[in-house]
Amino acid sequence: MSPSALRIISYFSGFGLFLFLERLFPYVGSEMKKSFRVAFHLGISIANSIFLYWIMTQPLLYSLSFTERHGIGIARLLGLTGWAEISLTVIAFDLWDYWMHRANHRIGFLWRLHRAHHTDMEIDVTTAARFHIGELIFSGMSKGLMVLFWGPSLSGLVAFDIVLNLAAQFHHSSLGIPFEVQDRLEAIFVTPRMHRCHHALHPDCYDTNFSTILSLWDRVFRSYHWARKKLELAEIGLWKPRGPETMKLKPFLRTPFQQRSTRRS
Repeated sequence: MSPSALRIISYFSGFGLFLFLERLFPYVGSEMKKSFRVAFHLGISIANSIFLYWIMTQPLLYSLSFTERHGIGIARLLGLTGWAEISLTVIAFDLWDYWMHRANHRIGFLWRLHRAHHTDMEIDVTTAARFHIGELIFSGMSKGLMVLFWGPSLSGLVAFDIVLNLAAQFHHSSLGIPFEVQDRLEAIFVTPRMHRCHHALHPDCYDTNFSTILSLWDRVFRSYHWARKKLELAEIGLWKPRGPETMKLKPFLRTPFQQRSTRRS
């Protein structure tokens, strides 16, 4: 099976699984029609994927080929192969993703792009598909530099993409997992509660919980917040904008060019 087919199958399988589990064990009910949220966010994701396939696939493959031909990159210098290389590639790229996420919140230009993701007033598995194409382009460019730095195999890079997507779908999901269970999971992985806090409007949640797969990075770099109370997780999104425009395509695409999108009131 080709890497592209493997990624597509895993993506839609995860999306369908968590959508089904949300229906059986919801954390909170949705105020919007679920079918509309699925169509809106999945439509954005599919359009983004088609565009990125045409502009990003060849540069990434060239970067992989370049590191292989010249033996550059930390993984190749260390002689990593097989499952050791795949596992460490997933961990290394997860660390890169953590710092990329923090940059998206700290650097004004990147935040303008990333805030399109945060304008969603609810959070569920469909939110994991809600990204502005501008953010994905800059993330892809950064990923290409990380490929040159680390020197992963194609298998390692595909494994990271699959695990990243499944982790994002899981921790964006509105799943009613008991907090005591999430306490145990959160010792290693990012949970729905942990990431819901990242999207919440409660002041204690500002600029926290940037990790995607392993919760370790937030603990090590002191950006972790343990959301013990449901009150902290009640309101989601940004103070501005709010309302129906957050689920309309044109306002969503214009988000980076609007001055009024703010996290705090």
